[in-house]
Amino acid sequence: AFERPTPAGAISQCIQAAVDAGIARGAIEETIGYVKTHSRPWIDSGLERATDDPYTIASIGDLKIKLRAAEAVLDLAADQIDQAIVQPSEENVAQATLLVAEAKVLTTEIALLASNKLFELSGTRSTLSELNLDRHWRNARTHTLHDPVRWKYHIVGNYYLNNVQPPRHPWS
Repeated sequence: AFERPTPAGAISQCIQAAVDAGIARGAIEETIGYVKTHSRPWIDSGLERATDDPYTIASIGDLKIKLRAAEAVLDLAADQIDQAIVQPSEENVAQATLLVAEAKVLTTEIALLASNKLFELSGTRSTLSELNLDRHWRNARTHTLHDPVRWKYHIVGNYYLNNVQPPRHPWS
């Protein structure tokens, strides 16, 4: 644990959140590309193209909205880290830690969701090993285990409910 307020933990966690956001972005891009070029519409849909499926359209919209929200919070966290670097006060470091925790929760959720939705929206053939699309799921599942986000909820909730400062270590 760090004795004095330092943004070092927030910086470390911000990097991890950015990796998760990148995994999500890659999975979403691959999903869109695959649906456009290879997916077939569901037999009962009455559609000619998978890209016209209203459920697929809504799912892509949902993924993009959640990714954008996660990246926006990640940007806010990075800005707060910059402030904590310039002035590493207890409050600035706590705010950086809290925003990074929020970003980590959101980027973890979208990375896991996007890598799962890739197969749901793309169809059975997208699971073929030669396509290697499962790498997104493996990357998301493995990397998000680096530090469990269930503790991020605790850090944020404990701060707002009980005024408990976030812990000072590389995993918060």
